[in-house]
Amino acid sequence: MANSLRSDAPQVTVLAMGYQFCEAPRVDGDGTIWFSDLHGGGYHRIRAGEPARAYLPMRQWVGGAVFCEDGALILSGRGGLVRLDRESGAAMKVPLATGDPFELCVNDLEATPDGALIGGTIDFASIMGGGTPALGKLFHLAVDGTLTILRDDVFASNGLGFSPCGRWLYHSETRKGVWRYPLGADGLPGAGTLLVAMEDSDGLVVDSEGGIWVAGWASAGLYHLRADGTQDRVVHLPFPHVVSLAFGGPDLHDLYITTGGDDERPELGGVVKIRVDVPGTRDFKARIASCANRYLPDA
Repeated sequence: MANSLRSDAPQVTVLAMGYQFCEAPRVDGDGTIWFSDLHGGGYHRIRAGEPARAYLPMRQWVGGAVFCEDGALILSGRGGLVRLDRESGAAMKVPLATGDPFELCVNDLEATPDGALIGGTIDFASIMGGGTPALGKLFHLAVDGTLTILRDDVFASNGLGFSPCGRWLYHSETRKGVWRYPLGADGLPGAGTLLVAMEDSDGLVVDSEGGIWVAGWASAGLYHLRADGTQDRVVHLPFPHVVSLAFGGPDLHDLYITTGGDDERPELGGVVKIRVDVPGTRDFKARIASCANRYLPDA
């Protein structure tokens, strides 16, 4: 398979730069770009013809975001999940009907076909402080708030994505690689298998043919895997870190990529995009409610 590996450096369009370590990209149908700054804080919006806007500037470690059916956004971060009104900027806690509280930071999120959420937790406090991180969870949060813990042994939970056939969930666990879980009739993942080992796997997305794009946060590369886990393409990008991914654009051939700076080039956190041969698929939208009368001025 080595001879079939395609390695290239495509044209990169810079959309936002000057941040620190960007995560959680999402793209609206009108081209509005959303992303977090993991180190600098907050969730940010870039819209054509308008100045950049920062929501919840004091919120730490937003690693995941999903759109809701009613236009709101659900954001991860320190202390659990919040639901953000994109016009007013008000945020409300997302309730849990059952299950353990999120004692660690919630990281990447994906909405499921029925409007639930699948996400994971990560011990950013220990990782950024140089300590030994506690193991995180992979969880399913139903529309009614019922929390199901799927795994409680995850080193660092990152990107999530569904196969276009609806049979598989893919999950990036940093230090381990990309897992594949079969989806049951109830929408819950079963026991997973490690599809491909990868030390620095971070965000991921799945294209319309079932291929998987994985961000390598330390190697600053993008890796394309076939559905069987065989790597067939690597893309090199001129940034210290390549962090998270999202499809967008009118034809879904645009792959949006968040980047991170380092000590020597701290300003190279931002959002860029490249064109890819195989389009992505539309993201599912969440139907998770929020706690009534629990507005947070800066969650």
